[in-house]
Amino acid sequence: MGIDYTGLEALLHALPHVKKKKALTLGRQEIHISSTGMEHFLKKYGLPCKPYSGFCEPLLKDLGFDTVDSMDNSLFEGATILHNMNLPVGEMKYDFILDGGTIEHIFNAAQVCQNIIDMLEIGGVYVSITPNNNFSGHGMYQFSPEFYLSAFSKEYGMNVMELYLAKVGTGIEEWINVNSYQGGRNVTTFGTNEPVYIIAIIKKSSNGKNVLLHPPNQYSYEIDWKK
Repeated sequence: MGIDYTGLEALLHALPHVKKKKALTLGRQEIHISSTGMEHFLKKYGLPCKPYSGFCEPLLKDLGFDTVDSMDNSLFEGATILHNMNLPVGEMKYDFILDGGTIEHIFNAAQVCQNIIDMLEIGGVYVSITPNNNFSGHGMYQFSPEFYLSAFSKEYGMNVMELYLAKVGTGIEEWINVNSYQGGRNVTTFGTNEPVYIIAIIKKSSNGKNVLLHPPNQYSYEIDWKK
């Protein structure tokens, strides 16, 4: 888990949508980017340049968050909250949740989605940078656009604002926008053997249905059935 070149671009790109008070990272997110790369992105987004290494809490605080928590199933990396995301979370709320590579390691992905929805304040933003392709053996899952469009739909009080496929190590100018239906299932690919992320920027707009009690059908099928 960690913030690399592509993950940092996703984080900084999402910031204008975020109320910068309480942030949560799923797992502790370590910075995996050179000082040169960090300087490039901070300048690109008009932010003060400063070297960062280790875990991302100092970066997030410098970006304006008052509180930064981290949640993990183990304390081996010093997370502030010990919790198994296969199980429901307690009462806690955040304005921003960052997943830089956690959900793919958790068997009960549906519960993870509901936990994220439950922990977000209305108006809060969830940013996910997780495997889409060519990560075989990395985690339990690789995710498609249909997963995010289905699990974080308006029915659940969520709005997928931006959704991309991104080759690892690329900036936003190279990402493919897959936040669309286009008259059929979105099967866009890079046609590459390189590892590819799926990047989602999702906002909570209201309190909706529970994903576990009212599980979604696949997004594109729902649209087809309504024709």
